[in-house]
Amino acid sequence: MKKVDFYFDFMSPYSYFAWLKLKEFKQQNNVELNLYPVVLANLLNHWGQKGPGEIVPKRDYMLKSCIRYAAKNKIVFTTPKAHPFNPLYALRVATKECSGEKQWEVIDALWKAGWQNRINMGEPDELMQSLNEAGLNGEKLLEKTFEREVKQALKKNVKMAIEYGAFGVPTFVVDGELFWGNDAYQDLTNFIHGEDLLDRDKFQSLIDNTPRAAEQKL
Repeated sequence: MKKVDFYFDFMSPYSYFAWLKLKEFKQQNNVELNLYPVVLANLLNHWGQKGPGEIVPKRDYMLKSCIRYAAKNKIVFTTPKAHPFNPLYALRVATKECSGEKQWEVIDALWKAGWQNRINMGEPDELMQSLNEAGLNGEKLLEKTFEREVKQALKKNVKMAIEYGAFGVPTFVVDGELFWGNDAYQDLTNFIHGEDLLDRDKFQSLIDNTPRAAEQKL
């Protein structure tokens, strides 16, 4: 059975879209899923990127794109009440170290709370209430977010994602190969079943023989 790592941040609408297809993907491909919340801002900072919200035309385009995507796919979609927000409490709650055997249920409840019911995902009280409404122990879960093990788990997830080369979310990793975006499922599925369309010799040749523009002589 293949193991697939799923890296996400509640800040990302595309991670939300990817999440909605994750259970079906797991069942259809008989894979073991590892769920790793990460801090998107840390990934962006590591690679010297700006967040989409920092580039106004890109932010506006992406929101339009998300609304169109949700309409085409009949997905309930809004945005959290505040965006960007401080995602640390939500991300810590979503770690395996905090949520344990309820990790899937916790993550699902938080996605619905922010991207369907429009809560402020940066407010611990609103997170707690949403978890309670989902039949989970919000008070206990939020209390655990202050434990050192939980804080370290989130940092470890970020470090691991960067080591794989993750530069954004959602990111999937299987056998060391990285797939990015909620539209990566088909390529991911092909790879899992030994039907990857990537010509690796061509890829390496292009990498080796195509200098960056800044390095080209005029």
